[in-house]
Parts: sequence; structure tokens; C-alpha cells
Amino acid sequence: MRDVTSEVSIALANVSKVYHTYESPRQRLAEILSGGRQRYARETRALDDVSFTLERGGRLGIVGENGSGKSTLLKVLAGVLTPSSGSVQVNGRVSALLELGAGFNPELPGKENIRQFCMLHGMQRDEIEAALPEIIQFSELRDAVEHPVKTYSSGMAVRLGFACAVYVQPDILIVDEALSVGDAYFQNKCLHKIRSMLDQGTSFIYVTHSADSIRSLCNQGLWLEKGKVRLTGASSEVGAAYQSEIFRRLVRAGFDKPAEESAESAAPAGSAHSAIDQARVQAFAERVAALRTGSGEIQVEDISVIDEAGGETDSIGVDEQVRVRVLYRVKRTPPPGAVLNVGISDNSGRQIMHFNPMFEGIYASDAAPHVPHMIEFTFKNVLCPGEYGVTAGIATLFDNPKNHGQTLVDSVVDYCPGAARFTVRFPDYPVQRDLWGVVHVPYSVSSSSLD
Repeated sequence: MRDVTSEVSIALANVSKVYHTYESPRQRLAEILSGGRQRYARETRALDDVSFTLERGGRLGIVGENGSGKSTLLKVLAGVLTPSSGSVQVNGRVSALLELGAGFNPELPGKENIRQFCMLHGMQRDEIEAALPEIIQFSELRDAVEHPVKTYSSGMAVRLGFACAVYVQPDILIVDEALSVGDAYFQNKCLHKIRSMLDQGTSFIYVTHSADSIRSLCNQGLWLEKGKVRLTGASSEVGAAYQSEIFRRLVRAGFDKPAEESAESAAPAGSAHSAIDQARVQAFAERVAALRTGSGEIQVEDISVIDEAGGETDSIGVDEQVRVRVLYRVKRTPPPGAVLNVGISDNSGRQIMHFNPMFEGIYASDAAPHVPHMIEFTFKNVLCPGEYGVTAGIATLFDNPKNHGQTLVDSVVDYCPGAARFTVRFPDYPVQRDLWGVVHVPYSVSSSSLD
């Protein structure tokens, strides 16, 4: 057992969780009767020698693919599972939102489930009755709290579960990706509540597939891969490494030729038709295929976000000089005056920024056919921290006769919604500004007396 001080919320030392499965009950019985001399079980290591320490008030984000052991680790921390080996020490009251409706009795109304949840977390009857109206108000279930939980939708179950989890005043809050089921409004409401709890010193563990989320919510990161710790450290470092790995896999999606064959078939160095570029083009096409529309004379082949250092990234800083790079190709004779536009939208799909090169006299339809072309849009980032999407479209446009300064679409040549994503991260050092809202702009303040 590791020696842990009161300043530590959680300490894991060499924790493993092993499951044994048998092809039939007969094999299990034979192993028992042999006194352990014969082994028939197939061993699966959900966790393999995992160690980490979370200081009181710390915020840990855990990332990893499906099957990496994330949920198993959370259940060990919450006391739902007992590790096969190693030690786990948890100091303080734990509240965990692991699965939709976990721990709720589906036959009882939501209100009775709230009471039971609070009671199981050590709250007294008078405390529960005092907290009940606040929990119901936060969940926004209204009259539905009088109905059995089995009648709830997944989104309603998330609301009830999260409202209970945060109002039992935990020392440690553990949240799995259940929040992703809720609507955007409730997700934002939960995030604000989590941030207020963090400000009050609550320790926080969050499991997600999104590197952006751990960078915005956590200060520590843990990357699990096949039950083992692949990387641990600052959330920005772990998030960037995990996202880079995902990006590399995405780029090579569908590119399954042997290395020797690929090298032989690749174009000469410096060619725009190198093997890796073709893999990127294919991966991009597959990513946007479901929502792509247009007549197709010109097609967008790739979109990337470039940081100040000139490298491709999925995370940019406040006030950073950024480029959005779009590669496209003329497939056949396009309509004259076709222009490539780029829009940046928030999580709800609302467009926040828009770039149109036609006012610089740049038209996609003027490009030579059958060879790749590139357009870059360079701007100083004025977006506040958060997650954003990039959409590209090629169309012929005309001026809006009523709203001056706005163009309307005449014909769509190519439209690729959800083509790329990036996050704007919080500064790594204290700054004299309050980064709320969607954009931040320079401004001046004046004050005077009216006496």
C-alpha cells in the first residue's frame, strides 16, 4: 500500500484487472476439481499494471479507444469493481456518472430514485429533502420526476443522473461519456456546473474519446491503450499526442498496400501525387461522403488547419495567427465564376466566421484541370476557447439585392460540411482577460463620474 497524504485524492499502484472466461461450464468445473492444477480459462487483462496519483482538486482526463480499459478503470475507482492485483486508495466521497441510469430502479419514479441515490451517498434525510427541489430544477424533468424511470429517454436519464451526481457534494466527481447523449444545451449547462465545482476544489476524473475535451476541462491526462498506460502527463501534452495518433490513423485509412508496393508505386519525391497524399484524399472523401452534395465539376480533396509554426494542428491558441488550407481539383469543365468558400461553425452548427476569396479575384473555376490546387485563408484567431468545425463549399454566387455585403448561392458545385475540426485552447499562463462567449476582440474602457 502506497503511503498517501491527505493532499492526495486518489492513488493507484500497479492495478490490474483480469477476467477469466471459459468455453463451457464443464471447463470451469474441471478446473475447480483439479485444485488449480489444470487451467482452462482464457485470460483477458482489462487493466495491466496501471499507476497514477491525483492530487486533491486535480482534474484528470482519460482518453483511449474502445476496449482500452477506460470504463473498467472508472469502475475500480468508484468501487464497483475490485482489482485483481495492486492497491487503490480513494480519499473522500466519490460520485460517479458511469452509465445511463446506472443504479436507478426503473420501476420507481425519478423523485424516489433521487432520494435513494442521495441516501447511498451518505446524506441525511433532512439534507436530501432540502436538496430535492434543486436537483429536480437542475434536471429540468419537471412532472416527469413523478413517472417511473423506465419511461425515460436516454437524454432524460442523463439529466437525472448528472443532477444527482453533482448535488451530493462529492469530493471526487467521476464522469464517463454519458453526457454525450444529452443535447448541446444540457451539455453546456453540465460543463458550467463542473467548472464551478472545480473552482471549489472538487477533484475530477473525466473519460472521453475527445482530446479537445480533456484539454479544456483537465490539467492532467492519461492515455490508456489495451489496458496499459501509454502516456501520462499534462493534459495538453497527452491530448496532442492522442489526437496526433488518431489523425495518423485517419490519414492512412484505406491505405492498406504493402510498404514495398507503396514505395514502388509512389510518385517521385516532391510530387503532389505521393502515396500518403492519395491516402489523405481517400480518407477525406470517406469522411465527408455522407453529407457531401454538389454537381462535382470541382472537388475539395483535403482541409487542414496550420499553426504559427507552420505545422498541421487540431488545437490553436488565443490570438494565434492561423491558416486554413484547402486543396481542391478541377475534375471537368466547371461553371464560370465558381468560388471556394470556407466557414467556421460552433458545436451547434451555427456559422461564426466566413471566408470568400472572390473579392480578391480568386476563383476555383480558373484552376487548371486535373492537377491539385491550394487556397489558404490566413487570420488572427479571435475565437474564444471551445470546439469548432470547418466547412468548405464551392459554388457560383450572386450579390444579395437586399442585404448588401452578402452573397447568395446560385449553384452548388461541391459542399463538404463537417470537413475538419479544431479546438481553441485556454492560455497556458495567466492573462488579463475574461474569455467567455464566442469571440474576443480588443476594446477600450472609459469611466467617469456623472456628478
